[in-house]
Amino acid sequence: MFGGSKKTNVSPIGIDIGNHTARMIQFTRDGDRHVALAAASRQLDRDISLDSGDDYHHAISHTIREMLSSGKFQGRLAVSCLPAASLQYKNIRLPKMPHDELTSAVGWEASERLKLSSDAMNIQFFDAGEVHQGQETRQEVILLAAPKRFIEEHIQSLQACELELSAIDVVPAALARCITLSPAKDDQGELDDSVRVVIDVGFSGTKVLITRGQRICFFKMIEIGGLHMDQALASKLELPIAAAAEARKGWMSGDTGADTDARIAAALGPVVDDLSREINLCLRYYSVTFRGRRPEEALIVGGESGNAWLWAKLCDDAGLKPSADDPLASLDLTPVHDQVGGPDQWAAWTVAVGLSLRQVNSPRRKTRGAA
Repeated sequence: MFGGSKKTNVSPIGIDIGNHTARMIQFTRDGDRHVALAAASRQLDRDISLDSGDDYHHAISHTIREMLSSGKFQGRLAVSCLPAASLQYKNIRLPKMPHDELTSAVGWEASERLKLSSDAMNIQFFDAGEVHQGQETRQEVILLAAPKRFIEEHIQSLQACELELSAIDVVPAALARCITLSPAKDDQGELDDSVRVVIDVGFSGTKVLITRGQRICFFKMIEIGGLHMDQALASKLELPIAAAAEARKGWMSGDTGADTDARIAAALGPVVDDLSREINLCLRYYSVTFRGRRPEEALIVGGESGNAWLWAKLCDDAGLKPSADDPLASLDLTPVHDQVGGPDQWAAWTVAVGLSLRQVNSPRRKTRGAA
């Protein structure tokens, strides 16, 4: 995480700010069960991005204020998530060393590899585990860094909404936290080291996360998402980008005819083929690095999770089966059904849920230079 934390009887408001949609959700506890108190979502202006500077942060503040006023959120304690576009990340390998020494070593590596001074960035890293490199045993580390300037602007945007930040987190931590709410167990009921693959396809890109038990082993951001599919469709069918987006939305909802379906699928094919290749490279890297069996199933989440054709093709191309696991099944989302929809729409809320439940369970990670 990129900040501290506080404990409260009601969970913090989890705020997932994507490139196309903002989502917020909050929980309370009923015994061992987490019950949703409030939820809200808003579409964001496609023409405003991180590169828009102050306009972006003003738009985010306005959107969050709207969501706060529309829901039944309690208090103003929140956990936010840095947009993926604001992060730099690297996989690095270091000699085995104690955790306190590892923290210092990762800080030095970050400065060298990312060309950012320690005064200009905050870093988080995940100890992915031991790997063999030749005759040596080394530690695989996933390093994530964000410029302090952007973190400060992000905090100011949320404070303008009178929110009190419990923490600023990152996507892999939120995803891992959510999928490990119900840890996998072996036949004897003991915690095991089952490997889980999470593919989160959003508007601007795709995140691939691989966990083993409670440990994050792999994370990668791929710059292929819903926006690139809309662009491919617009080019192929000679449509304005907004019209292509609407056409794809109708296709995903089953509101188009067979001929149109075939044309859209053909237009999207090359983009999805590129995404499949990238996912295959991720799976190959994991198998070679950790010398384990190639994962067989993938958990499907993200804003594009409702696209059955997309997931069937991605899984088929990667030799994966869609996982039957539902990471949100242990939660009671009934009170916010009107906001989050039915179980077939829950996957889009995975990051927001993981942020809100940050105090419940955390994957192994270390932070340096916390804000």
